[in-house]
Amino acid sequence: MKMKLMLASLVCASSMFADMIVSPSALPQKAQEFLSTHFKGVNVGYVKQDVDSYEVNLVDGTEIDFIINGDWKEVDGKYKGIPTGFIPKEVVAKVQAAQPNAAIVEVDKRINGYKFRTNNMMEIYTDFKGNILGQKFDD
Repeated sequence: MKMKLMLASLVCASSMFADMIVSPSALPQKAQEFLSTHFKGVNVGYVKQDVDSYEVNLVDGTEIDFIINGDWKEVDGKYKGIPTGFIPKEVVAKVQAAQPNAAIVEVDKRINGYKFRTNNMMEIYTDFKGNILGQKFDD
């Protein structure tokens, strides 16, 4: 009996931290504004809410991660170019100068800057001012 009770409580506790599918209207206002500004005309496929984040999947395959307050954390175009209007222009200019014939397909905001991935399989690391910290081939 104790074992069944303990197992039931473990299942309940683990389900509390599982991803839940929610309505796009459940997103914080900041995230909704981000989507309507930078992905205008692209419909939301579904939204998953976790304890501390939201994962938005658009019908064109793009995946956008937001932290719980609505700030973007990662935008992944799944090998197609993404809009860059939400990234400072000077940062984008330096990334494009480093890889002039490539499109940015993913950006990840980190504690010390950005990690970009381009369609020529390069990863580019910058600080928040756009200074290139490193590049490597994404194998």
